[in-house]
Amino acid sequence: MNALTSADCATAVPIDVEHVAPDTIVARIRPDLGDPVFAGHYPGFPLLPGVHIFEFVHRAVRAAAPELALAEIVSCRFLLPFRGDDELVVTIRRSGDLWRGEVAAAAVPVAEVLLRYASEECAP
Repeated sequence: MNALTSADCATAVPIDVEHVAPDTIVARIRPDLGDPVFAGHYPGFPLLPGVHIFEFVHRAVRAAAPELALAEIVSCRFLLPFRGDDELVVTIRRSGDLWRGEVAAAAVPVAEVLLRYASEECAP
């Protein structure tokens, strides 16, 4: 399944999402170093702003479960800076209303994101 790109997103980088198990999805993202999100962050040493790593996890969940709305960012830990010159692999596991995203580049963890979702009609 191909994931959403939307005017509501800060970056239009496409995300490829696949279900690998009933409660597990894997998303693959290859950021574009020419994307405006890298401008000024930092000249000559491009780093992907952390908010975009969070956005990639959120967009992958919404692509897999479009009926859900984000209810809470439980936690978001950035483990290493990501230069944007490699593919990001996001493995997301669902446990009830919690979705845990583990983000890695070249098999090295760069972030952990824990999000709570609710159905659209129950969202705050």
